[in-house]
Amino acid sequence: MSTPREMLQAVYAAAGARDWDRVESLVHPDFVLFEAECLPFGGEWRGKDALQRCAAAMYATWAEANVDIHDITGGDSNAVTVLTLTMTSKRTGETFSQTVNECGAFEDGLLKELRIHYFDAAEIAEKA
Repeated sequence: MSTPREMLQAVYAAAGARDWDRVESLVHPDFVLFEAECLPFGGEWRGKDALQRCAAAMYATWAEANVDIHDITGGDSNAVTVLTLTMTSKRTGETFSQTVNECGAFEDGLLKELRIHYFDAAEIAEKA
């Protein structure tokens, strides 16, 4: 059986490769993704295709967006990813970065919940 850390690594690898069928095989049928409400792509994204829909909305917000994963750590039922998100505003052309922690909760060996925590979600909303 895979650990939450290994499972979250697999989700990120599949999402990075845009292998959405693989992503859906790794998430729980009741999966929910939580983004900060103040963001253009904020709110709750539900369903096995939630990551794909949210990623499309997030990447469409920016002229360019890059994710740099630094570390993934985990326990028995949760894993946390520490990453840097670098975005270029379509509106201003400004490029800026933020540290993001993404907290995944697992049930029955599948990712059931992913909560995204930005260093400063208000800054991201302002620059979108």
